[in-house]
Amino acid sequence: MKLKRKYFIILISTIGLGLFFSCNKNDDDKEEECIVNKTEYVISVNSPATGTVNQSITIEVNFGVSNGCGGFGKFIESENGNTRIIEVEAKYVGCICTQDAPIRTTNYEFITNTAGDYELKFKSSPTEFITVNLTIN
Repeated sequence: MKLKRKYFIILISTIGLGLFFSCNKNDDDKEEECIVNKTEYVISVNSPATGTVNQSITIEVNFGVSNGCGGFGKFIESENGNTRIIEVEAKYVGCICTQDAPIRTTNYEFITNTAGDYELKFKSSPTEFITVNLTIN
């Protein structure tokens, strides 16, 4: 029984030390080192079909993250005429994260000063997109 207790204490001590040293602060700028930015894929998009010139259109974007520390970071866009390719960059903040893979929601704001048909392509895999077609009047 004493041997099991000894191994249990060693195990708990090792885990405790691992948690204590798992997230180090940078002495130069005192910011947390446990921040990672990673491109994630869009799962679904909820968008209107039409909009008005010079008025913002709010598009709901759902994307997955790989653990509980993940949240929205920023959109990465490339533009070619009236087509935009949009990727989500997730920001993971924290050294100790839950291991679930939640779905996060954020809003993409589209605005243009030119009437026409626009194609917004949200990256949903390395080679696939969820496409939104907007007519701006």
